[in-house]
Amino acid sequence: MSAKIIALIIFVIVVVMSAFTLLFGEKAQKVELDRSLIGTRALCVVVGDSFVIDEQTRVVKYKDQLYYTCCPGCDEQFIQNPEKYVNILHHEQTNRSEAREDPEVLYWTCTMHPEVRSDDEGSCPICGMNLTPVYGPGESSNILGLDDRGIELAGIRMVPVRRQQLHRELRLVGAVAYDPELVTAQEEYVNALEMSDMIGKAGVARERAVHLVESSEYKLRLLGMDHAEIRDLKRTRIVQRSLVIPDGHNWVYAAAYEPDVAWITRGQQATIVSKALPGREFKGRVESISPVVDENTRAATVRIRLDGFEPALTSGLYVDARLAVPLRARGTKGEEMVLAVPFEAVLDSGNRQVVWVYLGNGQFQPRIVKLGHQSIAHGDHTGTRYYQVIDGLAENEMIVTNGNFLIDSESSLTGAAAISYGGALGVQERDQMPADHQH
Repeated sequence: MSAKIIALIIFVIVVVMSAFTLLFGEKAQKVELDRSLIGTRALCVVVGDSFVIDEQTRVVKYKDQLYYTCCPGCDEQFIQNPEKYVNILHHEQTNRSEAREDPEVLYWTCTMHPEVRSDDEGSCPICGMNLTPVYGPGESSNILGLDDRGIELAGIRMVPVRRQQLHRELRLVGAVAYDPELVTAQEEYVNALEMSDMIGKAGVARERAVHLVESSEYKLRLLGMDHAEIRDLKRTRIVQRSLVIPDGHNWVYAAAYEPDVAWITRGQQATIVSKALPGREFKGRVESISPVVDENTRAATVRIRLDGFEPALTSGLYVDARLAVPLRARGTKGEEMVLAVPFEAVLDSGNRQVVWVYLGNGQFQPRIVKLGHQSIAHGDHTGTRYYQVIDGLAENEMIVTNGNFLIDSESSLTGAAAISYGGALGVQERDQMPADHQH
């Protein structure tokens, strides 16, 4: 048998075995969680970061190995393509192992008693807590390391950065409308239209009638009606007399300040509440936004028409109007999923916003981020607040939401945060300062 034939037979066998493995090979499948592992730490095979196992943790078995996922949805992603995530996890672990270099430790100290300094790790002679390393300058000096016990004692909780459908909630102060001037102006406009219809197409009288219509329309604009409302009034010739004596519909006039005006558009849904009617909500929609900003209040009037009539909403009653405005990424239209972080994850120094990112293996790093407006998640009735992330974080990065203040205060011992955002002085810097400047 020639060498070519033998090589061909081997090639066919390899192809057949590969196809068999592909079709009938072991598949990833969900298995029950060993409850004895609750409270211990595991590495999420999808996100690639450490987390604490709880009752909701999903476990997937693949090729006789158990893999853990940090949140719902991760297990389904893993099952769809297990080889992808196993290879990524192996690659990341290999890179971290090869790239990790132990930074120079200047000394060991206690987070509760910084006056304690030791050349070796151990326990604090005063309180018994584990000593924390103080690193020398270098690439790793802005990374804070904590062991599992330190993470547990600090009550640190982490979540992945996710995309969410966010809404910015605008809250406007207003009152149930009582606007006889606008009713009168609408009547004048309708009368001018009818007079114009009765007069012929030429002559001085016609010019005066047209001028009267234009003047009446201009007055309506100044009183807050927009082009769409005026067009409807011209078509229907029905005056909104409910602005004076509520009948059929209630109206609310709300004040939108300059920063909020650009977010409001005609047709947006509004929720009306009043302290005079606790526990009750009334729905409506924005009919128009005044084209003029009041020079004293720096606010524009938003006219909201309620869906129906409520006798308890008497004219002049103070109310709050709430509008949920969808957030969008730059250059897009309509609602979409945007990158978001919980409000609790952000440390705001006034000039900069910082989030602590978990790098894995007990390492935390401060990250300066650029954030959008504070918002709420669509359909979230718990009132949980989020920030839209514009820059500084990537999807699925793990961030600290609980215990970040403790991490930040501990970083002041090593200068970790100071290197990134000037939030604290390192130990060496403080030691070099005059005594009257130390606090």
